[in-house]
Amino acid sequence: RCQSYVAPSVQLYQYEICPFCCKVKAFLDWQKMPYRTVEVNPLSKKELKFSEGYKKVPVALIEGQQVNDSTDILASLAAQSGQAGPALRAAMAEPETCRWLQWVDKELAVLIFPNATRTLGDSWEAFKYVREVPTFDVGTKMVSHAGGSVAMWIAHSKLKKKYNISDEKKQLMEAIQLWVDAVGDGPFLKGQALSLADVAVYGVVSSIRGLEAYTDLMAASPAFARWNDAVMQAIGPSMRVEDTPLVRHFGPTAVL
Repeated sequence: RCQSYVAPSVQLYQYEICPFCCKVKAFLDWQKMPYRTVEVNPLSKKELKFSEGYKKVPVALIEGQQVNDSTDILASLAAQSGQAGPALRAAMAEPETCRWLQWVDKELAVLIFPNATRTLGDSWEAFKYVREVPTFDVGTKMVSHAGGSVAMWIAHSKLKKKYNISDEKKQLMEAIQLWVDAVGDGPFLKGQALSLADVAVYGVVSSIRGLEAYTDLMAASPAFARWNDAVMQAIGPSMRVEDTPLVRHFGPTAVL
């Protein structure tokens, strides 16, 4: 007798606007895997006290087992994706897909943060997301917003130096154009079928939805905006499980 597929239990420890966290959420939404999120305090990180020696996000608990790093999380989820699993694992092993996934992590994602934090005002706007976190009390929201904004702004120049970024806006547009050229007539990278690479690119960029950097990007590249809208429609609604659904103004599900 055939057994019906039961999606794994997934709890994602995240920052709502973290590009790597948003990549994982896009994958979960695409694969119709329900998940819960735990917002990590960006200053104290107390929500990760169970995680010894690893205090970065995303961290996932998949069927109670801790998995760190977005790449390993996707691999673990693919191994538990029912009938879609073999195709997903094959895609992850495909050289072209591997190249694009590495490009997403090493080149595209590292350009997102500097574009969202070009000025202290930009950083302040980006960190407003903490004010929408229902598990943070008023004091935590205020301290996280102020402290996080300054920390992000200070980290801006350090990150640019680390990744040899001289003009973050120009380099982001060059990266986006590289992707648009690869997609070509599309509508997706591999034609009519949405691919893992599409989902990864979309997820990373969705992290700045609701910010000026996102608006500027979509206005500067109508071709990318059309692709982005097509991917959003193909992925479908968020699979995040919440006791009380929230209306968000920052991140992948931001109301524009």
